[in-house]
Amino acid sequence: MKEDDFIRMFGEVHGSKPYSSDAEIVETENGFDLYSIDGFSETEDFFTRTSPRRIGHNMAVAACADLLVCGVAPKIWLQSWNIDDSKGVEYYREIAVGVEEVLRHYGARCIGGDLGTSRPWSCTTLVQAHSPKPPVTRIARERIPFDLYVTGPLGDANLAAFLKQSMPGFELRAPVPSDALFATDTSGGFFDALENFRRVNRGMELHIELTDVLSEKLLKPDVPGLDPLWTLIGGVGEYELLFAVPKGSCADAVRIGEGSFSDTIENTFRFSYGGEPFGRMKNAPPDYRDILSSRRIEATRNYIREMRTK
Repeated sequence: MKEDDFIRMFGEVHGSKPYSSDAEIVETENGFDLYSIDGFSETEDFFTRTSPRRIGHNMAVAACADLLVCGVAPKIWLQSWNIDDSKGVEYYREIAVGVEEVLRHYGARCIGGDLGTSRPWSCTTLVQAHSPKPPVTRIARERIPFDLYVTGPLGDANLAAFLKQSMPGFELRAPVPSDALFATDTSGGFFDALENFRRVNRGMELHIELTDVLSEKLLKPDVPGLDPLWTLIGGVGEYELLFAVPKGSCADAVRIGEGSFSDTIENTFRFSYGGEPFGRMKNAPPDYRDILSSRRIEATRNYIREMRTK
């Protein structure tokens, strides 16, 4: 499936504006309503080896991330379940408990939903919030020098998928600062998040130190033949929040880079690795859903090679 083709098609038909923000934003008389809808499945989200309570926790964190990265906390949760009835009620109860723990953390509540059947199971969620001021989007609200932050290290979820292990539990994060310049989450991996910025901004010049992005586990990997950078290109969601603040501002997160804006149209994203120049981002990362599983490592290796080519 070429996701981008379908997103653009539905946007054209319905007159919506995809890519500008992680949540859908509707201006109202007293501010802005924010909505985000997400689909999950046992297989596509690598949950087959993950405990049900952690599945629920991760689903809720993932769904709420679209609002958190806009600078607001979720208030309402709706869900539509397609149940695989080969699993008992207690399995789904544990998932629900995992969801509820996250909702209570943010002061949100589930107000209902719908049920159907499918095998494997799938679940569609909708989260909603309100903001009295303009939310943070992927489009820079000011074209000024900035520092780039991420709420936590990345790569562990992609490593778990690569090794066919249980998904790690996603961290509970606070909303990004409401005055952040721009932001997105890492629901499609780190380089996919950077592509979110490249799509909707012009003249953005960015430099990132990749060792500051990777989790400590991946700085000293014990997997033979694994390039740690593969885990930043992989498309498994990590659900950390990536955001920019004015240069010199402090943020409760990990500073991974800095940038500014020029009068050119082209965006220039450059990287260093271990303090040494590494390369630059020329294209979107591979869409692994459109690549045979037997060719995904090759596609990832080619993407790194492309970045390093002048």
